[in-house]
Amino acid sequence: MSLGKDLASIRKSQNLSLEDIQNAIKIPLNTLKSIEDDSIFSDKGKNKTYVRSFVRSYAKVLKIEDDEIVQALDEVEEGTYTGSLIGDSTEDEIESQFDLAPKDTLPSESPDDDKPAFEETKPKPEPNEPKRTPPPPEEDPINWADMGRKFTTASKDSRVWLVILILVIVGALGTTGYIFWDDIGSIFQSETAETEQPTTGQSDQNAIPPAPVDSTAITENNETETGETPAAENEQTSPAGPIELGDTLTISVYAAYGQLEPVRVTSDLNWRTNPFWMEQGESYYFDFSDTLLVRGQYSRLLLMFNGHVIENPRQNYFNSAFNSIMITRDVLDQPRYLAPPPSEFPLSVGPPDSTVYRIRL
Repeated sequence: MSLGKDLASIRKSQNLSLEDIQNAIKIPLNTLKSIEDDSIFSDKGKNKTYVRSFVRSYAKVLKIEDDEIVQALDEVEEGTYTGSLIGDSTEDEIESQFDLAPKDTLPSESPDDDKPAFEETKPKPEPNEPKRTPPPPEEDPINWADMGRKFTTASKDSRVWLVILILVIVGALGTTGYIFWDDIGSIFQSETAETEQPTTGQSDQNAIPPAPVDSTAITENNETETGETPAAENEQTSPAGPIELGDTLTISVYAAYGQLEPVRVTSDLNWRTNPFWMEQGESYYFDFSDTLLVRGQYSRLLLMFNGHVIENPRQNYFNSAFNSIMITRDVLDQPRYLAPPPSEFPLSVGPPDSTVYRIRL
C-alpha cells in the first residue's frame, strides 16, 4: 500500500483531475504527480516540512481530515503505512462494482432451439446516479507554485552564488594587493625607518664623515625640530679645497619642475623602496653608502650632490635591471662633484624653497 496511490484513488472517486487539484492549491503539476507516484517521499533532497505541507494541502482538497493525513504521513516516515487513509467502507464500495447480479434477474428460457439452453448472467445495471459536482476550489493564501519552484532550485542556486561570491572576493583582494603592494609596504617601511632614526643617529655619528658646507650640512642640526629649512639659510661660505667621500653619502632629490607623485627612493642602508610625494620647490635628502636608486617623473626632478647638479642622470645612469636611476659612489667620486659648491645655483630654475631629510642614518 502507498499513500500516493490512495490519494490518487480518492481523487478519481471524486471525479477530480490533477488540474483541478493544481488550480485549487497552486502546487506545480510535477509535484502533484510525484506525490501520487510516491517519488516525493523517497527524494532525500527535498525538505520534509515542504513535503508534508504539499501532501496536507492535497488532502485538504479531497476533504480528508487533517488528523488522518498527519497520521498517514507519520506512518509513511516510519515505514508502517498500510492504507489507513482508505476505510473499509470505501474498499467495499469499490469491490461491489465487480459483483454479479442476483440469479432471479436471469431472463427466462426461450423456446427458440437455436439459442443455448443457458445464458450467462449479466450484472444488473445500476441506476444512473447524478454526476457529483466537484467542490469549488478553495483559495490557498500560500503561493505553492512559487514555493515549489524555490524548493526545487534553491539548494542549487545558493551553492552557485556562494561560490561566485567567494571567487569575486578573492579576486578583488588579490587585485588590490597586487596593485598597491609597493605602496602598502613602503608606508610601513617608511614609518619603521623614521622611528629608528633617534636610536641609530647617535650610534652612527662617528661613521658620518664631515659634511660639506652646503644645504645638507646646515639642515642636519635643525631637521629634528622643524623638518624643513628655508633654502636661504643653507648658503654658507664654501671650503677652499675639494671634499673627500665619507662612509655615508647624501643625495638631494629636488622637485624643480613640478610635483613628484610619487618619487620612489631605495637606499642600500636598508634596501627598502619608499614613495615620497613632493611639491614643486621641495628638496629631500637621502643617505646611502654605495648605491641609491631613484624612480619617478624624471623630467620634473634634479639630483644634486655637494651643491652640484648631476647632469643627465637618466641618460647616463639609468639601470634597466632596477628600472631606476642608479647613483653609486663611483659616479660621485669625480672632481666636478668633489669641488666646493658654487656660490650661486647653477640653473635658472633657482635653488629649492625648502629641504627635508627623509632617509638619514
